Amino acid sequence: MRFPGGTPPARFFLALCVWRLVPRRDAAGTEEVVFGEVGGSILLFCRNVSKEATEVVWFQGDPRSFPPLFSSRVSLPPDVRFSLVDNSSLRITGLRAQDEGNYTCREVLNKTDHEHRVRLLVANPPRSIPKCWAETSSSGLTLQLFCSWPGGYPHPTLHWREEGHDLENSSWVLSSTSSSDTHVETLNSSHLANHKVFKCVGSHVVKQEEPACTVEIKVPSLESEPPKTCFVGDNVTLTCRVTESTPAPRLTWLRDVAQPEMEIQPGGRYLIAQEGNVSRLTIRNCSQGTDGGCYVCKAQNPVGLRELFVCLTVKQPVNVVGVVGAVAVLSLLSILTVTGVVLYYNPLLCLRGAAFRNQDSGDILVLVDSDDDDEGKGEEEAASGSAQREAMALVHGNSSRGADLGCIAEGDDSEWHSKVSPWEMREEEARGS
Repeated sequence: MRFPGGTPPARFFLALCVWRLVPRRDAAGTEEVVFGEVGGSILLFCRNVSKEATEVVWFQGDPRSFPPLFSSRVSLPPDVRFSLVDNSSLRITGLRAQDEGNYTCREVLNKTDHEHRVRLLVANPPRSIPKCWAETSSSGLTLQLFCSWPGGYPHPTLHWREEGHDLENSSWVLSSTSSSDTHVETLNSSHLANHKVFKCVGSHVVKQEEPACTVEIKVPSLESEPPKTCFVGDNVTLTCRVTESTPAPRLTWLRDVAQPEMEIQPGGRYLIAQEGNVSRLTIRNCSQGTDGGCYVCKAQNPVGLRELFVCLTVKQPVNVVGVVGAVAVLSLLSILTVTGVVLYYNPLLCLRGAAFRNQDSGDILVLVDSDDDDEGKGEEEAASGSAQREAMALVHGNSSRGADLGCIAEGDDSEWHSKVSPWEMREEEARGS
């Protein structure tokens, strides 16, 4: 049987027995702390090794534990990750989290032993970069700067800077706190200005570079919808939107300009809802006497204050049916008025319309003069025009009274003759002679 590395079992157990028989003596030594990165390698130095040392032994944990981790004199069952350098220093490759702890190097001399203790911390640096943001304190009057860099071991060191100077040494820092991976600075708002930039710098024991993040503080900027109109008894919603602000502002609604400090509280007819950077004020059952006018949307953060006016007009509801009926009646009256005026000033339009209707029908128009005696001709030429005319029309073999001719009772004789054909005029002259 042989142990790994070709060590005979007899020699191995003999070395252990010899080690246990060595008398223990008080050892003077030194201490140090070193850091290694997970997956990397580290070299633990055995400081102040004398040339007269007969043996160098490394222990992990308690230096009086048995067996030792490694020895320069005795070949022990080795871990391939451990090796001796210059027959004194201990190299560890492929570092693991469980390798962290205390290591002791003991130098065996003729009279005394010398010990050097090393505290090994296996670090795991953060994989990301720091994250920065700003918030308003609960009082609403101070600014809080947050810087977080999680995922590392041991915890990183974080510093806030402004224009290249550490804020910790500034007089306008009210407080500074750190917890695990986050560092917070609380600043007095009296020293803040719009678009001022703050920088957080992170450092870690196993990272050479110092990653950073920045935050720029800004005064709120607001936008709103056009003026609103509400009918009495209806509901209306006024909207106020924050387009830019660092940190996020506190949004409130005020009733009007005359009393700017009278903040509207949700409840009753008022409903206030905020989602992200949008605030909505809903007014229920609009009243013309109390709800009309302008409202103020107020946005405030430690950097500054902005106000926006949103105006509301309240109207009485409109009777749509009544409006439509009135328009219809007015339209009908207008048509009747125009028709009456036209017929009054030009009554012959009735006869002309009848003539156009019968123009292509082949109708025969017959005029009959019902005078009592033969002296009718003289009476026709008289200016009084007292003769009565009666007309009968034969249309397609049917006789009907020419009602359309009634329109020419007061017409001129010349216009009458212009409507009679030459054949009918000759027939009338023959009858008169």
